[in-house]
Amino acid sequence: MSSEIVEFEELLERILSNTGAIPFSQLYALSDLSRERLPAFAGAWEILNAPDRRRLIHALVELAEASFQVNYDAIFRHTLSDPDPEVRAAAIDGLWENEEIPLIGRFITALRSDPEPQVRAAAATALGRFVLAGELERIDPAIQNRIMTELLTIIHLDGESLEVRRRALESAGYSCTPETIEALDIAYYEGDEALRLSAIVAMGRSCDRRWQDLVLAELESSSPAMRYEAALAAGELMLRPAVPILARLMQDHDPQVRDATIWALGQIGGPQSKRLLVEAYERADEDTRAVVEEALAEHALSEGKIEFPLYAIEDKDEDEEDLDWDQEIDQGIDLEDSSPGEEDLEDW
Repeated sequence: MSSEIVEFEELLERILSNTGAIPFSQLYALSDLSRERLPAFAGAWEILNAPDRRRLIHALVELAEASFQVNYDAIFRHTLSDPDPEVRAAAIDGLWENEEIPLIGRFITALRSDPEPQVRAAAATALGRFVLAGELERIDPAIQNRIMTELLTIIHLDGESLEVRRRALESAGYSCTPETIEALDIAYYEGDEALRLSAIVAMGRSCDRRWQDLVLAELESSSPAMRYEAALAAGELMLRPAVPILARLMQDHDPQVRDATIWALGQIGGPQSKRLLVEAYERADEDTRAVVEEALAEHALSEGKIEFPLYAIEDKDEDEEDLDWDQEIDQGIDLEDSSPGEEDLEDW
């Protein structure tokens, strides 16, 4: 018996025994499950109670987002039909990089008929990447049209929850059809504040400069949430006229708005954006510097440059050690704690 099979079987036993924290590093044994191993996992999964299933699925989603070395898609596909809505929604979220066409049907089914709004909202969000794939000609136009029909139906569906309609609108924003433009106009001018926020998100995703004036106006909104979304939209639309306003938002009292502003400047490019980013780097704290570095890297790419001289500004301390991923993830997941919080991965 191979060591991988032994590790897999031992992990299943430990999950079922519920004897304490499981190191995240051991969850690697659930990665890339073969058809032969999936039934064993499914059998163990059915025995777990709902709180334990929630904690495990959330742990797998976060680990998949944090490490390119793992792939839990087989588990996420299996748990799309879990009886617990929180698990179903998390399973959809976990498939965020998967563009397999058969998933479209499952997401549309969830969007249409799942009884829980959080699952329908997750499905609406997931369909957005397939709309984008259609715009990039990676899927058949007929499939994209089917998705857009479903999303637009939800956007205008009386009685549907606001959260689901918002996510459908944001996903539809990737396609610049007349129907989408009409939906954005209605949402922005006739919707409540939350729907207007999603309209700005969709405007940014549309890559359509027709929305420039609205985005520029919302950069000076009194709402931090609206300024945040407008800054992201300005970056996605690469609006050079937004740079003077973004320069002022670099001093915004809301840290999320400041981070969105930095990101937007990196996307927009140009000498003025670069100057603002370099100045921000010189006065930033450690966390903000990381955000600025990423923005400057994006700026360099937009200018056709592949060297990033920023990283030579400060040399790495001789005694500074590289991140030890295994050390970070060995903090573990405790299935006995059924109330996961908002902490980072290593704090689970």
